[in-house]
Amino acid sequence: MVDLKTGSGKDKKSFLKVLTDVEKGIYVEKWGISGDELEAGDGWRIEKCRLYGGLSDGVDVITVDNGKLSFVVVPTRGMGIWKGEYRGTFLGWSSPVNNVVHPCHINLEARGGLGWLDGFNEWVVRCGLGSFGAPGVDVIRDNTGGEKKVILTLHGRIANIPAGVVKVKVGLEPSFELGVEGVVHERTMFGSNLKLTTSITTTPGSSSLKISDAVENLRGVPDEMQLLYHCNYGGPFLERGTRFVAPIRRVAPRDSIAAEGVDGFDVFGPPESGFAEQVYFMELLGNDDGRTKVMLVSRDETKAVSVSFSSKELPFFTLWKNTAAVEDGYVTGLEPATSFPNLKTFEREKNRVIKLKPGESYRAEVTLSVHLGKDEVQEACYDIEKIKGKTKPTVFKEPIRDFSPV
Repeated sequence: MVDLKTGSGKDKKSFLKVLTDVEKGIYVEKWGISGDELEAGDGWRIEKCRLYGGLSDGVDVITVDNGKLSFVVVPTRGMGIWKGEYRGTFLGWSSPVNNVVHPCHINLEARGGLGWLDGFNEWVVRCGLGSFGAPGVDVIRDNTGGEKKVILTLHGRIANIPAGVVKVKVGLEPSFELGVEGVVHERTMFGSNLKLTTSITTTPGSSSLKISDAVENLRGVPDEMQLLYHCNYGGPFLERGTRFVAPIRRVAPRDSIAAEGVDGFDVFGPPESGFAEQVYFMELLGNDDGRTKVMLVSRDETKAVSVSFSSKELPFFTLWKNTAAVEDGYVTGLEPATSFPNLKTFEREKNRVIKLKPGESYRAEVTLSVHLGKDEVQEACYDIEKIKGKTKPTVFKEPIRDFSPV
């Protein structure tokens, strides 16, 4: 199914290809399109295929290549982004989970609620929507009206739910925006019914991609929602001497392990066998519009990656440092979110869990960028310095009750 859509006003003409629509019985296994074919920009291509064999059997992947930046969207895994590349430089990390894993092989309740990790290897993965953070016990009201204890598993369900609608959309007028759109439902009888509508876009030759999400409550009663973007980087951007740069208002270690490294929370070490993860919770400053940005900057300041977002939409930020041996996953996570990734009961106590009215939507947007060369890196760092102004961050040496259940 191919449509040429013409909008009015500020809308532009666009090419639309529906690859999956469960309700309409549409499914396209293999497909591709390029700028040459559409006469819309140069050097880009979008391809969709289905993987076969092993734990990847049955997984759909869509590769968007804008000519310089390419990335792989996985509709089968909640519209996450598996990996990417910019001008030959790898984006993502090397997980012990080598290949993309079909959700049918994931038992979220395994290992005491840590089963999510059996499929964790994405460059960008959403956590939520009903909950994210540490596994543990929560209390809900069941279909009889009584209270019932339930197990919340690590980082929720959305990353292991296939999309029911998947489309490719290309703008036919400058800037020739390239995008993959998807709809994922996280729902159950007598429980949450949350609809994620996402658009993942870039433009030809760009060094950035943008994720635009809306989460809608389809229930007839109010419901809770949590959303976290787990943006993960290993080498070559993560190395000994890599620095974390951000406009920090307050930062505190999550626990006693993180407190041991708080004096160097913003500097990374080399791969270290047996390293125990260190997690730091932060509140960031934003500009006049609420926009903020965080970065990883290499030791020689010749390469960097950044994540920018609205501090109004995603007001809480987590830095995950896991500089373990390369074989065990040498990685750091830059994680903007609607709350901190503590157990949901604690975040609810702190009034950080979003409550959606029936039919209400929550919107968030995240932009990931690559900066190569000292000039580009310095320019991006200057953007952060402008946000910081003269504010000096408050660095707590120990966990604080406002951020962590200490």
